[in-house]
Amino acid sequence: MGETADGQRVMIDNEKVARTGMSPMQLVLNAVGACAGMDISHMLNKRKLTVNSYTIQMTGERPDDVPSPFTKVVAKHVFDVPGLQREMADRLVDLAMNKYCSVGASLNAELSYEVELLHEVGDPRPLDEVNA
Repeated sequence: MGETADGQRVMIDNEKVARTGMSPMQLVLNAVGACAGMDISHMLNKRKLTVNSYTIQMTGERPDDVPSPFTKVVAKHVFDVPGLQREMADRLVDLAMNKYCSVGASLNAELSYEVELLHEVGDPRPLDEVNA
């Protein structure tokens, strides 16, 4: 268990059976996603956009060696934010991933991202067809 000076706890576990927490490397991926996600959430809030949902799917590549640090980290940002234009979404994600995220900047890995909008501005399809 990891614990901060103010008593916040997180379970850390690398067992193969009966796992009770994330492995240290899973925590690293989650930390990169959380760091960028908090920045993006703040930027969306400043723009007064309604966020129905916003998720980040993190993947990482590591060599079969010891140690095996991440060499590449990919973050797929999925937005359900009506009115968010692709250009703005790309800009927010780029700022968060490449300028503001201290966790990502701490890694010696290639960081990349993908952006998916569940509501494309100007999409002529009805909303129920877009989400099908």
